[in-house]
Amino acid sequence: MRMIYLTWGEVPRMSSVYGGQVVRVISALQQQPEIESAKLLAGYPVIHSGLFREKHRYGAQLKAIRSAIGGDNFIRRHLPVPPVGIYPNQRQLPFFFVGQVARIARILRRERPDVVHCRSYLAARMALLVRARYGFTYKVIFDARSLLPEEAALTGWWDYGSDTFKAWKAIEKELLDTADLSLTVSLPMQRWFDDLGAKRTGLIYLNVDTGAVDAAALRDTKRLDAGAPVLAYAGHLAEGSWHEPINIWKVFSSFRSFEPGARLTVITKSSHAKLKAHAAASGFADLLDAITFTSAASPVETVRKLQDADLAIFGYRDPVTAQERALAEPVFATKTAEYLCAGLPVIVNNVCGGARDYVLQKNLGVAYDPETLLTHDNVDTLLRLSRDRAAISQVSRSDFSVTENARRLVGLYGSF
Repeated sequence: MRMIYLTWGEVPRMSSVYGGQVVRVISALQQQPEIESAKLLAGYPVIHSGLFREKHRYGAQLKAIRSAIGGDNFIRRHLPVPPVGIYPNQRQLPFFFVGQVARIARILRRERPDVVHCRSYLAARMALLVRARYGFTYKVIFDARSLLPEEAALTGWWDYGSDTFKAWKAIEKELLDTADLSLTVSLPMQRWFDDLGAKRTGLIYLNVDTGAVDAAALRDTKRLDAGAPVLAYAGHLAEGSWHEPINIWKVFSSFRSFEPGARLTVITKSSHAKLKAHAAASGFADLLDAITFTSAASPVETVRKLQDADLAIFGYRDPVTAQERALAEPVFATKTAEYLCAGLPVIVNNVCGGARDYVLQKNLGVAYDPETLLTHDNVDTLLRLSRDRAAISQVSRSDFSVTENARRLVGLYGSF
């Protein structure tokens, strides 16, 4: 089986979610006996965030990708489009395709893929446009990752009910109707797509490099024995984002009301100074002496640092409108998989249905009400679970292992 993994609009980076959820998946697929060829085809803006963030160092990201999957297996297309990632508005959208369809057709004719695995709405639309126009017969896998029209409306790229929102909903319907398989990352998300009439859906959980898990760290209970459990939060953390710091401070404060010796480690590339100022301004200055701020250069390093904690927080943001509540329901998030593979029981905001259902069904943590926060029973449950982190990690690693997910993907590719 020959396959192409297509990304469109996203900036390739080994050190980000892209590295863990794209590049490592391709590397794992290359190891599967059924896969003759697995290549990455990445289309991204000429002017992009890497040029501002890493500047001349961005080339190291591309070098790392080539090293991971092989230079001949990394095909790039520079797009003359604004650096809006996967969220072009109605006016910008055509520029992601004009002049590109014929070029992508030439690449696909040369590569002869049986499957084009498309990460995001933009990538799936490109693969379907090329297939329809040039009569190719490859299977199109629409790997949505999120509910893009609603997600972008929530984060301010466009408004609910706007012309752009309506255009993206029409595209979404076309993708779900036409793609051979629409992949989801949680059961609520799968139900969402099924309710929208998708032709065929499947579920593949998010990926974590489980090779970073240290068995000795999972057995360490010295912090628990000393009455000083460490909670962890990992990932972006900023006001107005998917993950708002106020929810982390509230949950940590609630936990400390039962366990005064508890500490919190925040692993983030977000501004540590701004987060400290936010905690102080929000009435949580008393927590700062118990909070350690650090960062990790890669998903692998994140998992390693998480193993120095005993449990984890998934606070998300508080939905206000009905649309926001509906969008929260499918949320799983990469951090959930990272926490659990590191053996950490999770304190999950119960509005996040994907993470909530997984954690509760497998008894890997607790869900809390953002209004009432934690109970004594919640804390007792978390402390009990954190004494058997090896069991939590073992249960989770099967679902989130890149290798296991690659095997599942191969099975799905050949199932229809």
